[in-house]
Amino acid sequence: MRAIIIGAGKIGFNIAKILVKEKYDVILIEKIEERAKVTQENLDIQVVVGNGASESILEEAGVKDADLLIAVTEVDEINMIACVLAKNHGVEKTVARVRKLEYAEEGRVKKGLFSQIDLVINPELVTAKEIAKLIDIPEALDVIYYAEGKIQLLELKLTEDAPVAHKSIKDLSYVYPFLIVAIARNNVMIIPRGSDMLQPNDIIFILAKTKEMILIEKFLGKKRKKAESVMVFGGGYTGYHLAKMLESRKYSVKIIEKEYNKCVDIAKSLNNAMVLYGDATDIDFLTTEGVAEADVFVCLTNDDKLNLLVSLIVKNLGANRTVAQVRRSDYITMMENVGVDVGISPRILTANAILKFIHKGNNIISATLVSNESAEMLELVITEKSKVANKKLADLNVPVGSLVGSIYRKNQVIIPKGEDALEPGDVITVFVLPQSLNQVLDYFA
Repeated sequence: MRAIIIGAGKIGFNIAKILVKEKYDVILIEKIEERAKVTQENLDIQVVVGNGASESILEEAGVKDADLLIAVTEVDEINMIACVLAKNHGVEKTVARVRKLEYAEEGRVKKGLFSQIDLVINPELVTAKEIAKLIDIPEALDVIYYAEGKIQLLELKLTEDAPVAHKSIKDLSYVYPFLIVAIARNNVMIIPRGSDMLQPNDIIFILAKTKEMILIEKFLGKKRKKAESVMVFGGGYTGYHLAKMLESRKYSVKIIEKEYNKCVDIAKSLNNAMVLYGDATDIDFLTTEGVAEADVFVCLTNDDKLNLLVSLIVKNLGANRTVAQVRRSDYITMMENVGVDVGISPRILTANAILKFIHKGNNIISATLVSNESAEMLELVITEKSKVANKKLADLNVPVGSLVGSIYRKNQVIIPKGEDALEPGDVITVFVLPQSLNQVLDYFA
């Protein structure tokens, strides 16, 4: 399949890298020559320098033979025009990143406005949805759902007093089945074996039935405590979307914004959230507004350093949990190491949403980047022709650096053991390290 990607920023580069591994013929269009050159040097793809909304540039990139076009430049209008032109040339699937609130809202109300764009992706809305999900499960570093929501992947950090610390995985016996598919330890991702020991401060990735996860968390030493009050620093699009979602879920919400006009606009659009005009670096202001009683404090400015500073201030003042938006995803691990509870990358979340759409309808249902891009979780359909069909897991030669985490069969969830066989029609999840991705795709898909 041929895919054209417009925009060689972080999102475009990341999607191109993944699609190349999945054997797509990728052509990337970028108008900035230096950025195009860097992309050409790092990826084995064709790069065309020019404006992606130009019909001649699209034709030079082979739009007439393309199956997919993804426009993720910083300019909404370029992305939208490129998708319309691509559709006119017969491209089957088109994706546009659209950030402006008025476009996103009009697109939902007036369906015809974006009739030639198959997926309109708003990074701010995607980020707000992810943060809302984490607020619902405040002890998690990340949570992802599979099999129509029946399977949950939870990322948790083990505490010093965790009852499972210093125990081997094979010795963990519990009434509800679960699988630890990976351990992140000292910034190294491990696909564990039964003999591996769990250590305090390990970050573990657990797969289990969604309805049983809360009990499994308790077994692992994590007690789920529902958050009630949330403070949000930053009244931009993401803060607005998040506040709307939290209002509908009956959370107590306060938004802090230092621009007066933004405060007025947000206050008009929200029903119950309190909008505070002030400076989140002002300790007296934070104390007066009750930051010590906040269950979750979310930093959503576009300044990574400011988000880090405010997260550390509010944590010191007594806020229970902090979530910080991080534009540079390579900063996330550092920020979490110095005290931020969860770092969120809009770039990674947007790439995940686009990849999920691309794979819909294929035997690869989804490909999700996890743990700041240090691994992926694939969701695959086992076909009649698959080399693994009707074979037991114990008899498979699964590539090193990967692990089958779950089987979804006829609306039933199976947390697999060696004796379980893969049947045609099964939907499986596979946790895989980047260096093993190509082998896993060849082996299963």
